[in-house]
Amino acid sequence: MYSNEISKCCINKLDLNNAKLDIGHYYSSLPHCIIDAVFSIGIKYTATRNVVERFSKYLELDTFRKFGSDFPNTDEQYSINQFIDFYQNDEIDFITIDVYKNKCRTSTVNGILKSEAVLEFAKVLQQYEINYFQDLAKVINNASFERDIKYIKGQGSGISLSYFFMLAGDENLIKPDRMIERFVTDCIGKKLSTYELTKLFPDAIKKLNTDYPNLTLRELDHEIWKHQSNS
Repeated sequence: MYSNEISKCCINKLDLNNAKLDIGHYYSSLPHCIIDAVFSIGIKYTATRNVVERFSKYLELDTFRKFGSDFPNTDEQYSINQFIDFYQNDEIDFITIDVYKNKCRTSTVNGILKSEAVLEFAKVLQQYEINYFQDLAKVINNASFERDIKYIKGQGSGISLSYFFMLAGDENLIKPDRMIERFVTDCIGKKLSTYELTKLFPDAIKKLNTDYPNLTLRELDHEIWKHQSNS
């Protein structure tokens, strides 16, 4: 349903011939992906990027690897275990106020600090023995892993989880956030749920791949984000 309308709308509104990712999709480690995925929900992306950069600066880490490159070797990555040790060595208030310099919560109602949600996200990865980019195959389509992430306060929608996988290299997902929602609403004149959005775009990309065979869902998501940011 609506996949024809969305694919036509994408062709009319987006520069699909030149679709490509930006440097923000080439983080140097999984902790960077977690921070971005959790903090980016509900706030301007510049604020999210600032949090990521402050974290890197504090620990003297490279934020990004080379644009377009494969995953770094594991000995070149800041691991999930190191990240959790970082949290254990400092108080959460210090990390929130002095490192991230951001006190946003996952929700205005009973939400926890996003800095806390980041730690809980990392702990679930550690539980499933995910330490580096190369380990992620263990939890792709793992229902138990997804359930445990969604159990974290503020993560029930699964939007941050999808975005985490995208930032970590998954080409077959979208981030069904407000940018995607508004784009779809403008195209079809109707607001769809998060679930409906996640089902809609895989069908739309199949139609788009007829004329744009190399286009991925991740690239399409980014083109929509750019379009909405400039609207």
